[in-house]
Amino acid sequence: MNPELFEKYQMFTEKTIYDLSQQVIMLEKKLNIFTNLLEISKYINQYIKDQNLFPLINDMLIGVFGAKYSTIYIKLDNEYLEATPQIFSYSSIEAEKKLILEHHEEEFIINSNMPIYATQNDEESIFSCLGVPIKVNNRLLGFILIQHKEKNYFSKDHATFLSSLGNHVGVAIENNLLYNQIKESAYKDGLTGIFNKRYFFETLGTTPHLIDQNYSIVMVDLDNFKFVNDTYGHPYGDIVLKKVAAIIKNATRPNDIVARYGGEEIIIFFYNFTDKTKVSQRVEAIREEIEKTVIQDEHISSSVTASFGVYIKINEAISLDEVIKKADHNLYVCKRTGKNKVTLS
Repeated sequence: MNPELFEKYQMFTEKTIYDLSQQVIMLEKKLNIFTNLLEISKYINQYIKDQNLFPLINDMLIGVFGAKYSTIYIKLDNEYLEATPQIFSYSSIEAEKKLILEHHEEEFIINSNMPIYATQNDEESIFSCLGVPIKVNNRLLGFILIQHKEKNYFSKDHATFLSSLGNHVGVAIENNLLYNQIKESAYKDGLTGIFNKRYFFETLGTTPHLIDQNYSIVMVDLDNFKFVNDTYGHPYGDIVLKKVAAIIKNATRPNDIVARYGGEEIIIFFYNFTDKTKVSQRVEAIREEIEKTVIQDEHISSSVTASFGVYIKINEAISLDEVIKKADHNLYVCKRTGKNKVTLS
């Protein structure tokens, strides 16, 4: 054979073999992705009725992507709500929401040499961030953010895989929310419509790593409620309770928990809301709203006040019961020193 022709033939053969091997690699890669998606989908479907579905998915995402953090946001009434509370500062949550909106709620990858934002520990600043929308039938349900402290960590392949995974997550979330809506009806207080004590403790009692999370507990007690019942009657007292519960519920986020603790006591669990100034402002606003609201029923027109005991748990490894006791102690101090105010520690 002509040496020149042989060389061309050899080059052609080598290129063909190389192209075929690349195709095989791509097919294997796609097969691996498909297999992983099936396995992850099976895992998610196992926990479709679990009230801790969001943290479970979150932990799974961190493991699959080898990431430092992951956050799932649910979009309700045009607002993104954090569904997977972590040991993040309030400012970092706001920074993440800002990133979502700045990218017009579409997929994005940020690999930066400068910190994108910092967590509570400055040594764990975020340098890489991957975000994809969660959609079902082109309807935006929320957003997934995966973060890493390493630089240049995420690639387009990561985004493609997470986007495919987001479809499975979206269906699971929608089914989970529907299931929980039905389930929650059994956990509502019959008079006020807020959650009952059973729901409060069952939900938080099964929240993963609650002892390591930062949150605030607020104990609310209506002042002189016995006088209200004795003066105006129990039917009017029931109206007062319903109105106060509605005021408190309207002043909290959907992922917070507001429950009737007993009698005229209401308890609030603020997820990952621990900035002392902001918590104080939020609770004081609730107190003022209760105080200024005139509650009417036929010929009765009156108003009530409430006392608030608040405890902010931040970077403390203490149980929920211990936090409640501390908030309850602050409520006792509040009652003893004048009522109709907020005592916070």
